[in-house]
Amino acid sequence: MVTAPGAQSAYGYRRRLRSTGPPSETTMRLEQLARQTGARVYTHGRDVDIELDQVYAGDRVSDLLNAAGDHALLVTNLASTHLVRLAELMDVPAICLVNNQTPDESMLTTARQHGTWLLVSPHDLFVTCGRLYASLAGGHPA
Repeated sequence: MVTAPGAQSAYGYRRRLRSTGPPSETTMRLEQLARQTGARVYTHGRDVDIELDQVYAGDRVSDLLNAAGDHALLVTNLASTHLVRLAELMDVPAICLVNNQTPDESMLTTARQHGTWLLVSPHDLFVTCGRLYASLAGGHPA
């Protein structure tokens, strides 16, 4: 098993993103983040400006539950209505699905009702996380 700094398990990776500047410098519009990473926005959340300080990728609900928070972006291949309900319970503002997974109508409806951002990346989990990190760290993904 290979682990990286901050790794919580073999299935997920947690990375805190902090800035010493004022909050306005750490806030990025999710539409801008989606554009920079190549993701498509399927549903818009309640908040237009969300300060993300955590991106968590995982493929197990239990791992995602441990990472959930009101400033987290969950990146996963789990396309289900249950994930959106979990996000609502844990105040997670946004979910990014990977591998061009198309959310079904019930997932889209639930995300709209709960005000959860739902993004879909055309890339796999690894590439999506790299592009998110590059965008949030101030660089531009390749």
